[in-house]
This record gives sequence, C-alpha cells and structure tokens, in this order.
Amino acid sequence: MRVRLALQHTLNKDGDSMQDRYAGDIGDYGKMALLKALQAQGMSVGVNWYKVEALDIEKKSDGSFKQEDGKYSIPGELCQCDRELACKLLEISESDDRSVEALEKAGILSGAIYYSEPVSVSDRTEWHKRALKKLKHTNIVFVDPDNGMLVKSVGKKSVRSVKYTFYEEVRDYIEQKQSVLIYNHRCRKPENVYFHDICERLEKSTGVTEEKILKITFPKCSVRDYLAIPASEDHAKKIRDAFVSMEQGIWGELGVCRIPE
Repeated sequence: MRVRLALQHTLNKDGDSMQDRYAGDIGDYGKMALLKALQAQGMSVGVNWYKVEALDIEKKSDGSFKQEDGKYSIPGELCQCDRELACKLLEISESDDRSVEALEKAGILSGAIYYSEPVSVSDRTEWHKRALKKLKHTNIVFVDPDNGMLVKSVGKKSVRSVKYTFYEEVRDYIEQKQSVLIYNHRCRKPENVYFHDICERLEKSTGVTEEKILKITFPKCSVRDYLAIPASEDHAKKIRDAFVSMEQGIWGELGVCRIPE
C-alpha cells in the first residue's frame, strides 16, 4: 500500500477529533505524541474518544460531507518527530479500516484504557457514568470531543451537543482524583482571551484555579489546543514536564507545538 506523505490543504472550520473518518491524520499525530509523553512521565492514560457518528447536518444531499475534514495527512518533513508513530498513523489513514478501533489496535499507547461508546443526546448521563467507571483507574483521562468544551450557543439537548464535552463531565473526573486533558478547537478570539474564557469556566466547575491549568497548542495546518486540569500537585508536575519535553524537543523545534504564554 502506498503511503501518502503529501500534505493536502483543506479548510478545517470544525474540529477534527473523534469520528472514524479522521483517524490517523496530523491531529492524531500530535495528540498521540502528547499522550506518549505523559506516559513517559509515569502517568497511566485513559482515553474517552467522545466518538460521534456524522450528523445529517454535516452532509450534502448526495451523502458527501460538506467539509472534507480528516485529510490533513502527516507531511513528510514532520515524520522525523516520531517515525514509528508517523508510519502507524499513515497506514491507518490510507487503509480501508480508518477508524478509532484501528488506532486502539495499533499499540501506540501501551496499557491505555479506551472508551469508544458513541455519545448519545438522549442517553448522555448514563453514557458518562459508564465512561467514569471504565476509566476510573487511570491517572489522567484524555477527552477528545469534535469541537471541545461546550459553548454558550449550543444547548445540552441540541443535536450538536455530542460534539462537545460538558464542564460537569470534567468535574466528575477531577472528583475521582483523576487529571483531565481536553482537546479544544481554537475559536477566533485573541489567544489570551480565548484561553482565559475556557479556564475561567473550568475553574468555576472544577475548583482548579486558572493558574494551575496547563496548556499546549499544536498550530500546524489547523490550530489544536490541549488544556490539562491536574488533580494533584504530583500530577501537575508530571503534566508540566511532559509539555516541556514536547516543546523543547524536536516537536517544538519543528514548530509542531508550543506552550502558550
């Protein structure tokens, strides 16, 4: 099978987490590398994909997608950051089994626990309880919604709510003494305002102060942000060390990631 190395340019207005059709793209390259860095610091990792089926509103009348998300293949010049990881993801993105399940089976995150049950509007509360139980015995839970934290313009009963993580869902992991890593798609606000707004709402929900919430951003192709809410000082140090190791290593040198000021 020929592995495509050329970066394909498409406009990504929405997030690129976690539907099967996105598996193996450059977004997964950064997120998996970040989770590997957390594991290297001795943290056990749980992953809640916040998997969603494509919504009807995302499709054209002929069944094709309005936005060709998931086509940001890993460019060849960035494969050197982690060649083994890049090869595994490129194989997935070019395969007939481009899926979350394929990511899990690739053995990228040794010992990780995954929760891949699709999000449901009607069954959301029970869905979340099952996630809490499945991922309970991990140090840090990565939540990977399509778009990020819930925004004011989307109601919890809206069909689009499945594309977001609710603030109280993050709180529940913190109350289980687990840290949380959140994917969030960048909006058009200035960076400092954007991060402050999210951190303020996270502080209000979880009790973790804005100063303790850690951030790292991956600006290649389409900006992807990750916010970490540590459940303890020990976790905070390990998360900070993981972020710094990414920024000060080849990932940072090649501009794949940086820690916002």
